[in-house]
Amino acid sequence: MKTNPHPHFILRTLPLLLALTGSASYAAPSNLTTDKPGVDTAYLDPRVGACDDFYRYAVGRWQDTNEIPKDKARWGAFDQIEARNREVMKAILESAMSPTSAKAGTVKRKMGDFYASGMNVKNGSKAAPEDNLAIAFAAMQDEKANKNMAATFALLHAQGTPVGFNFGIRQDQKNSSRYIVQLSQGGLGLPEREYYFSKDERSQKQRDQYVAHVAKVLALGGVPTNAATKAASDIMTLETAMAEAAMIRTDARDPDKTYNLMTLAQLQTLAPNIEWTDFFAALGIKETGDINIGQPKFFQALSKLAKETPADTWAAYSTWHTLRTLSPQMGGEFEKENFAFYGKVLTGSEEMESREKRVIATIDRTMGEALGQLYVERAFKSAAKDKALELVKNVRLALRDRIQTLDWMGDETKQQAIIKLDAMNVKIGYPDVWKNYDAVVIKRDDYLGNVLRATRVEFQRQIDRLGKPIDRSAWSMSPPTVNAYYNASINEIVFPAGILQSPFFDVNADDASNYGGIGMVIGHELTHGFDDRGRKFDAIGNRRDWWTADDAARYTAKADAIAKQYDAFAPLPQLNINGRATLGENIADFGGLTIAYLGLQKAIAANNNADAKIHGLTNQQRFFVNYAQSWRQNIREAELRRRILTDSHSPARFRVLGPLGNLPEFQQAFGCKAGDKMLRAAGDTVRVW
Repeated sequence: MKTNPHPHFILRTLPLLLALTGSASYAAPSNLTTDKPGVDTAYLDPRVGACDDFYRYAVGRWQDTNEIPKDKARWGAFDQIEARNREVMKAILESAMSPTSAKAGTVKRKMGDFYASGMNVKNGSKAAPEDNLAIAFAAMQDEKANKNMAATFALLHAQGTPVGFNFGIRQDQKNSSRYIVQLSQGGLGLPEREYYFSKDERSQKQRDQYVAHVAKVLALGGVPTNAATKAASDIMTLETAMAEAAMIRTDARDPDKTYNLMTLAQLQTLAPNIEWTDFFAALGIKETGDINIGQPKFFQALSKLAKETPADTWAAYSTWHTLRTLSPQMGGEFEKENFAFYGKVLTGSEEMESREKRVIATIDRTMGEALGQLYVERAFKSAAKDKALELVKNVRLALRDRIQTLDWMGDETKQQAIIKLDAMNVKIGYPDVWKNYDAVVIKRDDYLGNVLRATRVEFQRQIDRLGKPIDRSAWSMSPPTVNAYYNASINEIVFPAGILQSPFFDVNADDASNYGGIGMVIGHELTHGFDDRGRKFDAIGNRRDWWTADDAARYTAKADAIAKQYDAFAPLPQLNINGRATLGENIADFGGLTIAYLGLQKAIAANNNADAKIHGLTNQQRFFVNYAQSWRQNIREAELRRRILTDSHSPARFRVLGPLGNLPEFQQAFGCKAGDKMLRAAGDTVRVW
């Protein structure tokens, strides 16, 4: 390996990194209104017919009167709820900031001290001299660089910087009763592999801007300007080679292609130029057992790059990614430059979020269940959980009925599908068992150090899973999160408290609105258990083919038709949705909407309110309107482009238009006729569930 022409610049970078904290002005948030329960007719655009463009019909006036805030790349229902949740968290944290608010070591005191450290922008960080990052980077440049690179990579992974590849401890896809080590492709600074290869003018410009950004950040870290410029170019060359070896999006989401169990010895043979024993030893893993390698060809290429790429380039690459990861917490020019590229260039945001917003988001990300305990105490009521469970019950029963009456699925497959559906666990609101944060040391004058220490404890929590029973009480999202998920390896659906509010859900809203909002989300997550990936896992979370060949073929034909429909959608000129990359989410939208509608029929029958009208809209009409209003959104072009290229979900507008064009229930609710723009031709509709 070549030697570094500036062998000591890495040593100058890391001490500076560890000596910085943020500096930004405090900005008071704007006042936020709470959505009315149920459908809001003020959002409707009477100039647009429901059967011509239902999205504009349902949310047109909202779109016209809601500008995207300057510190946002998009603005919609999700973002409005997140803003409301942030107000709650802010009040909690400000109250907890008083040193007398709680005893030292308690969750409340830790949250208050963490927030105080982030908001005290004059703090000098005392972050973690024990990390010894500078020494580790320097060691990468000696005659044992490959060995030292592995150990340094491990150190960086443990403090939240996933260099080279992604590492995790996950359930074995084919034996869900055990945790195993998982390695997968990663280590890139741009959002997705195609960013490195797209030939359009905008992509080429963004690559140039990325290289300039890397050079600026390295220079901020103490690297001489000429060396930083050369290092940035070398880093781009290295990352491009890594991206070239990476799986494309559609293959990377296929569990059949990303399950490749190996022993440590086999991994060493696959990628011989990385000292894997040293990597795992540095993480404290003595016995690796089976390891799943998500993309073997990527690791073969990475091994080749480890040998052929000069050690000083790897050191510069590792320095860059460390700075990239920590810049938002380092303040000053670091966070400004980080926003200039990752905010302005990639998403189109005009201004950086206020200091308080960034600090709250960081606390939620690093110690989410600690903050979540306080959030739930203040913001989540038992009545909401009870009502949500009622909706889950009805929507699940609707899917059960639907499976039993499907004309394209045989009895053998139906029986297995019902077994899986009945076994699906439901989590609502918050964990039954909270994470323990006793090991996290929070210092009132050390924001960056707090972030690093919290990150390392969470990483160690993951390492400690190896050899232990599966923790079925664990959550993958914090309680304030505005989202939901399905976990195939546990076979569970999870709905954090954060999303259980208007427009998705309100205990005071009518059934039609609730089923069109959270009911559809429930149906969406249930359907994920049977989407093109979820259907490959059984009732206990093992990847197993429980479908007959004929039923699988019929399912695949329907999935192919949905992919084709979405391939035709072009949210931007010459940039279509990738129907394959978004297929799982699109199938879940189709199925979720269908079974939520059927769940509403159960609620209507139980409550005897079939003829109820509110705001002049029938139950059926309010169901579809609130579905669309839950996905209301304005989005900047740069962010829309980024999401089309990276997100597994279709853009909000097409999450509404895509399914509705296939649903006869929608056509009947609004009296749509053949030839209306919302409807697909008779032979072009698709229905899975």
